[in-house]
Amino acid sequence: MKLKDRVAFITGSSGGIGREIALAFAAEGAHMGLAARNMGKLNALAEEVRKLGRKAIVCRCDVMKNEDIVNAVRATVKALGPIDILVNSAGTFTLGEFQVMTDEQWDTILQTNLRAPFVAIREVLPSMIERKKGRIINIGSNSSKEGRPTAAIYAASKHGLLGLTKSLAAQVAPLGITANTICPGFVATDMLEKSKQLRIAASGKSREEVTEELLNRIPTKRFVDPKEIAPLAVYLASDESPSMTGQSINIVGGAIMY
Repeated sequence: MKLKDRVAFITGSSGGIGREIALAFAAEGAHMGLAARNMGKLNALAEEVRKLGRKAIVCRCDVMKNEDIVNAVRATVKALGPIDILVNSAGTFTLGEFQVMTDEQWDTILQTNLRAPFVAIREVLPSMIERKKGRIINIGSNSSKEGRPTAAIYAASKHGLLGLTKSLAAQVAPLGITANTICPGFVATDMLEKSKQLRIAASGKSREEVTEELLNRIPTKRFVDPKEIAPLAVYLASDESPSMTGQSINIVGGAIMY
């Protein structure tokens, strides 16, 4: 097993990408703290993890609240031991013309997508430094690398996450700690459904028209399955990737190729 008896902490683990990463980690032997707001989904996931023979604790965590993040990390450490792998998967999204974006939207997106990962990293890092080992995986986006009309705040948050990850990687590389960003494109999750609804509301187009427009941006003509992202997360979390750090790895169906 690639992650036997490692301890992982995963935000946004109640669904989508975070959930699939949690199950893949459990299959490879990891125990974990599962953090999100939806306790029903978290408890169901924890049962699946335990059926695989792993330990799991659930932590109600609203990443809009820094204290929730800190408390969830500390609860995981208390129950399972020092965290070896941190996955920042919680995220949110909005659309709108630049000139009508509000301070509230800015604060919500930047807190969820950028400050929350910063807070989680800051909490786990001292132990990783002390033990000279650790894996940090941030979930970015194709918007970490390019701008799109009506997505300025989201792109700003994901560009920021990429810069944070690279700078962190440069600092901790001599200590046996790696930090990388996985950059998915359009993934078949609840967030994609939210994106479609926002596009429908803004354009007046049908669901089918919006879906076709999005698929036309993707050479493979299909949305990414969140299960496709989990094996990469396992690799980045394992001992197989000691020289993989500071990288931003696309899983976008060819929508961007750099």
